[in-house]
Amino acid sequence: MHHTVHMFCKLNSRIYSALFEVLHDLSCLNGSKFYLEKDRTYHCHLLMKETGIKLILRSKEMEDGISYKALEIIMNPMRLLNKNDYLQLASIEHCQSIYTAFEKALKPIKKEFKSRKCNKKLTFQLHHLDSYSFKRVDFAVNFYTEHIKLYMKLIKRANIPNGFQQYLTYRESSKRYEPTEHSFYIFRKSKSKSKHEHVTLTVQCYDKGEQLKENNLPCLDEDANYTIRFEVQCHYNKVFRIIKSNGLSKQGFCQFLREDISDNELHKYFKKTIGYGDYYTLSKAKEIIRRKRLHSETNEALIATLELVNSKRGIWKARETVEDMMEFDKRIKKLLELGVNPVTIPITEGVDYLPCLFDCGKE
Repeated sequence: MHHTVHMFCKLNSRIYSALFEVLHDLSCLNGSKFYLEKDRTYHCHLLMKETGIKLILRSKEMEDGISYKALEIIMNPMRLLNKNDYLQLASIEHCQSIYTAFEKALKPIKKEFKSRKCNKKLTFQLHHLDSYSFKRVDFAVNFYTEHIKLYMKLIKRANIPNGFQQYLTYRESSKRYEPTEHSFYIFRKSKSKSKHEHVTLTVQCYDKGEQLKENNLPCLDEDANYTIRFEVQCHYNKVFRIIKSNGLSKQGFCQFLREDISDNELHKYFKKTIGYGDYYTLSKAKEIIRRKRLHSETNEALIATLELVNSKRGIWKARETVEDMMEFDKRIKKLLELGVNPVTIPITEGVDYLPCLFDCGKE
């Protein structure tokens, strides 16, 4: 399942210029935003109000004389079906409806494009969803729980795998950069041939209700206030690897709605970050470990790890204090294999057990 895609369709110079004029003129006629961004792309909000679709015109001239021109689209498929749906996720059952709605949304642009005499010999295929390749795909799953605040408190203490870093925002009140308040948000970068760093993967787990409030978005579904969303945002390099490893086509929207594709990415990074173990208080977690038939040294090491994570209030914080990170990671992995999340519930919460999120109701 996913909720956002960033797609692109390469254009030749004639179609790009013709489309630019059409989008500019329609935006003026409808009072929609059409503006130049800092990265020299043109953003068009012609379809934003009714479908949530953002149109981006990108044009680059390379040093070797080669030019790149494309129409890019950022879209939440479920908002395409219902403009006020910020909660539900797209799955394979929505496939045909999404294709139909996309074609309907682009119809006015196609009509205007084809009506101009200067475009008579130009072919317009941009209303076909499968004309686009993928720049980013956000896989996601929703979990429903009444203990949303406590879960988020524990999740923010989860593991940050090697190669990832925490996303920080500047807070005026503290005059420093701090983690986001209602989410666990990490990302990974890689360098391209030009030595520029690019984000290749983002992992987020957040309180959906709070996210909607922070962005001043309507919360029409009461379930949003009890929803935790776990999300893996795959950027271009990662998307390319998914396509290659699964034998997918470069184009074809429906293939990314396949449950096995999304499940693979979601489970992989859930395991690496939050982990599948259940949550217990420290005393209860230690009791469970002591009951396991383990070597005495292993038993003591695991209990020591639980105590360290508890005292440092998080796996990633505890990891920063140990000398042997590989050994620490092995202990974390062992605890999770035994069904115990290394992050323990503070005794002041008045709760001594919470199941792994994947055992909660989910979409």
